[in-house]
Amino acid sequence: MLNRKSSYIILFALILCITGGVGYAQEEIFFLGEELGVGSRAMGMGGAYVGVADDYSAIYWNPAGLGQIRRMEVNVGFSHNKIVNNATFDPQAADLVPSAANTIKTEDTFSRLNSIGITMPVPTYQGSLVFAVGYNKVRDFDNRFEIEGYNEGWAAYPDYFYQTAEDYQYTTVEDNVYQKQSIVEKGSLNHFSFAASLEMQRNFFLGASVNFISGKDDYSMEFSEYDIYNKHNTYQEYDENGNENISDLKDWQYRQSIVSDIKGTNFKIGALYRFGSMLRMGATISTPTTLKIKETWADSWKENYDSGDSFSVPEESGATTYKIKTPYTFSFGASVKLLNFLFSGGADFQDWSQAEFLTDPPIAGDTKHDVNNRIAKDFKSVTKLHLGAEMYIPIVRAKVRAGWFQDPTPYRYANVRPDKEYLTAGASLMLDKQVMVDLSYQRGAWKRETIDNLTNSPALEDITLEKVVGTLSIRF
Repeated sequence: MLNRKSSYIILFALILCITGGVGYAQEEIFFLGEELGVGSRAMGMGGAYVGVADDYSAIYWNPAGLGQIRRMEVNVGFSHNKIVNNATFDPQAADLVPSAANTIKTEDTFSRLNSIGITMPVPTYQGSLVFAVGYNKVRDFDNRFEIEGYNEGWAAYPDYFYQTAEDYQYTTVEDNVYQKQSIVEKGSLNHFSFAASLEMQRNFFLGASVNFISGKDDYSMEFSEYDIYNKHNTYQEYDENGNENISDLKDWQYRQSIVSDIKGTNFKIGALYRFGSMLRMGATISTPTTLKIKETWADSWKENYDSGDSFSVPEESGATTYKIKTPYTFSFGASVKLLNFLFSGGADFQDWSQAEFLTDPPIAGDTKHDVNNRIAKDFKSVTKLHLGAEMYIPIVRAKVRAGWFQDPTPYRYANVRPDKEYLTAGASLMLDKQVMVDLSYQRGAWKRETIDNLTNSPALEDITLEKVVGTLSIRF
């Protein structure tokens, strides 16, 4: 069989190629996962909470709003996510016609702590002074993806070339294989936050929070190619020049894992003003966040031949560290209370063309200047919109709410990350004067087209994300 002295060099080259295309494009590191917020009430109102912010979750939405809290509050919240992905793959179809393509449905669920924290008002002669501390899970990295199909025009099976004194060995496995790919991704981004709010003058609050950011994104991928029609059955056959064509492939299996550990710190400054009992307006500024990301990767492969022989490359692993910086975030919001109704709206503005890599990216051949030039060219500023409403039912001391928010794509041209919209709903029940139970539901659906260097053909993903959050608040 093939002399594999050069296999480790080949594997390293393949790793560099695959890492850039399978997990995510370098620029996509800014947009991994879904950030839906903190607090069941706020999330049930579509995140339109910068101009409300009158409970513990203000630590995330607008720390100035903490000054409205007059009693100590303990908050505990849990979340349950369900993600469904219908992935359509047909490398032979020009337009990925669903009736002609192979569609695989995958789904997964994840349950986690959403928030835990405490707010502590300090007695003052006038106005208010409130501190808060807590842990909040602000972003989910959960994803699952499976495709398979026959690819006539492409094979990811690595090319090899080995020169001997007498001849050289090569392969002609370049197409006509059945491909399977499975990706599982999970993890979250979390804030451990300290915040304070001060009523500077009657009904005018200023606040700030410092967020110590940590997170983990656990990505794993399995990819296989099968010679189901036995088109690759050449075994030690010498061509007219006496060179060996080693193309006796039965199947090839490749595995990859990337674990990203994320660290960072940022600050949020907020203001809120109450115009009597009916109208509230708020605004926040979040500083750019420098994130230090350590990626630990591992790769291995195994190939089997029709002859019954096999060859495997033991797991290779390594780690790399790099830094990125996100842009400023400016948020605005307002709420109006009319009788038993509360209406709120808000907007978040970010100029993603200002995002940047502070060090070279973890992909060979690209420098930070290369990537930052692409970011400046391909990214744009976006404004997320939030709308929410709440109705109080005095007979049962309950509230029902609904909301909507939009998450537009930061890309100028590509559909790598499409616009997303979420519908939300929620309800709360006051068990007594001290205890409140809140439930919220968020649902988003979108389509996206993905492609990597393994399949070299697009897959159309139809994704649905449902999230349920339950919060228990106790005031003393």
